[in-house]
Amino acid sequence: MRCLLLHGLGGSPFEVRPVADALIEAGHATVCPVLPGHAATESDYLSSSYSQWLQCARAAYAAQCDLGPVLLGGYSLGGLLALDLALEAAKGLAPQPMGLLLLATPLFLWRPLPFFAADWRIPLLPVWNRLQPVRRVPCRSAASRTAAPWQGHETLCSYRHLRQMQLAQQRIRAGLGRLAAPLCVIQLQSDGVCPPFNAFYLAGHCGSREVGVHILRVSSPHGGHLPATHAESSRRVAAIAAGFASGLAAGKACKIGPQRI
Repeated sequence: MRCLLLHGLGGSPFEVRPVADALIEAGHATVCPVLPGHAATESDYLSSSYSQWLQCARAAYAAQCDLGPVLLGGYSLGGLLALDLALEAAKGLAPQPMGLLLLATPLFLWRPLPFFAADWRIPLLPVWNRLQPVRRVPCRSAASRTAAPWQGHETLCSYRHLRQMQLAQQRIRAGLGRLAAPLCVIQLQSDGVCPPFNAFYLAGHCGSREVGVHILRVSSPHGGHLPATHAESSRRVAAIAAGFASGLAAGKACKIGPQRI
């Protein structure tokens, strides 16, 4: 089986590399394309858009489908792109994926109940992305980098990009009931960007009969949104992902129902 892994916003394939390596070691050919504007200059990144990322993901998925059955996966933004592609497949616009592997994939950037928002500006995104399209943010601390390595535009917060993601989230949430592929959802309990509510919402609203939800605990207060590179969870995430892929290839899917912490 072939696997397509899509990275997150402002990052690079580095953040899904441990999972990709585990999939390859398990015998699954895996590709991790670089989304437009990423692993490039700041101007290239800021001028890119969700529609460009989706088109890139669509082309990569089509290329893999030409070679055989595909496990479609992604981290954060990449998970949203994977869901978008799966919904296109549900409409008959592309082959159905063998399964969906979703790492820290946010279906909401904020919620009133239960309340969460990584940034107080997020609830104001429809207006704020026009008032301040881009904000400079401090570099990650040494402790954060040690706990969960990451490579990307760490000092840029593009509210224009976040607004585009928010609109995609609304569309994806409306179509979750059409998803039929087996799902494996993984994230950290301490994720402040994508709290576990997102995983349970996805499991509870998707149309798949086979759903695995894995909420992992770590002791470090840092790197909650980086499950695949976090020093305390990287191996567990990789093992779960490889097991899910191998189960699909063998005709067996992980069947772990929605669960509460």
